[in-house]
Amino acid sequence: MTPTRDLDIDASATSAFRPHRAAGGVPGPVAAFPDFPDMTPLWREAGLTAVRSYDWVSRLDTRDNPESLFPDWSADPTDPASYNFAATDDWVDAVHGIGAEVLFTIASSIPQNKLPALDVETYGIVVEHVVRHYATGWANGPATPVRRFEFGDQPDLGPLHFDGPAQAFSDMYEAFVAAVERVDPSLEVGGPSLAFPLNADAPLREGFLGFVRDRGLRLDFFSFLWFADPSRDPLDAPFVAAELRKLLDEFGFTETRLVLSYWNYLGIPSNTAPAPEKAAFQAAAAIALQDSVVDEAFFFRADSGKDPHYGFIDPAGLYADGAPDERAAAFALIGRAQSGQRLAARGGDESGFACLAGREGDVVRILLANFVAPASALEPRESDEFRFTIPIGQQRIDLGFRLPPQRSELASAGVDAAHLTVRNLPAGRTVVVTREGLDGRVESLGDRTVSEAGDLVLDLAIAPQSVALLELTVHGAAHPLA
Repeated sequence: MTPTRDLDIDASATSAFRPHRAAGGVPGPVAAFPDFPDMTPLWREAGLTAVRSYDWVSRLDTRDNPESLFPDWSADPTDPASYNFAATDDWVDAVHGIGAEVLFTIASSIPQNKLPALDVETYGIVVEHVVRHYATGWANGPATPVRRFEFGDQPDLGPLHFDGPAQAFSDMYEAFVAAVERVDPSLEVGGPSLAFPLNADAPLREGFLGFVRDRGLRLDFFSFLWFADPSRDPLDAPFVAAELRKLLDEFGFTETRLVLSYWNYLGIPSNTAPAPEKAAFQAAAAIALQDSVVDEAFFFRADSGKDPHYGFIDPAGLYADGAPDERAAAFALIGRAQSGQRLAARGGDESGFACLAGREGDVVRILLANFVAPASALEPRESDEFRFTIPIGQQRIDLGFRLPPQRSELASAGVDAAHLTVRNLPAGRTVVVTREGLDGRVESLGDRTVSEAGDLVLDLAIAPQSVALLELTVHGAAHPLA
């Protein structure tokens, strides 16, 4: 196959981007954690629309914990003095300050505790007051209300996130829904952020959905996560989402939105890859998600990787050696590419060479990703079940989960250049073209003139494991693309 790929962009064929400019991560420093870097400039540049709170200190532990939102379970749950809101309030305000909303997750404070509530009724009263604080301003809550609440975080991850029977988790979800509805029935509720979404006939998958259906509970969104450690395939998450969409529909949840609560290249701390490879995967996967049934996707994690709970640097972050690297650059480029209206783009492949285009006013943006899966991902699998061990102190937790089928199409086609045609631009106009890559440099590709047929043609090198954002600014009249 030729190393040059023909790409076609139609500047007149518009549609809406799916709202995937969302992330999980710690916004920045607060009094208790002064060493966290301020992520809000990067988040603003990427145009984040939502931030998931789970990685904050905003965890509602089910046991006494001085860092929990409700530190002492013998305290009066109706007394504002019984709560510990300060750091989380600052982070909620930081997210609202960049114009994004918060998806607030209610879950225990792992790794210290994963146990179910001792008294579900009291637990529901505490949840109610946490929601009142963030949704209505009770107890001097944030001025901008939080409207979306999620219950659970990877409860199926062995005993690592929820160490109790599935029935106890479901009972807590019922108490959570009732608590939120007592505050305001128009608030959004969902969960449970499954770690292993393809594991069929599971107590916290089919069992949870059956409980919610049979009890007549609301499930406005169903959340799950996906990391590509065992496959290194940017098309994994769309496959998983399609399977989950069928499952939800079979259970009668046809109006329940599908939320990808975490996604990234690698999630297992012992796994590694060069930063440019990770960045190229980010872009290729983000482009693929636009054509999936995922209603909203949260990249994990859009910060330095500093973790207030585990006390280590999470390798899923955007920093290396304390400074942002190619992953942070890709995060910004991906977000910028998804602003405005989406344009029809053809010519990408299913091997990691991908293209996404959009227009905003007089500017057309084109995101190019050239991800190359490592050779290890192309070796034939013995099984579609992936087994691994997580070390926690002296414990060794053995886990396994089902993978999407291995694709022969993942093997790179060896593309290293693109022949790009942008059609239906205003004829005869001057277009200023720039290119920005993972090194942050903005390169001028000069002024070009649109042909009388309305076409603009560009030939570009696009190296393996790279990402590029082209910006084409049309000059000559006010809003010539409108």
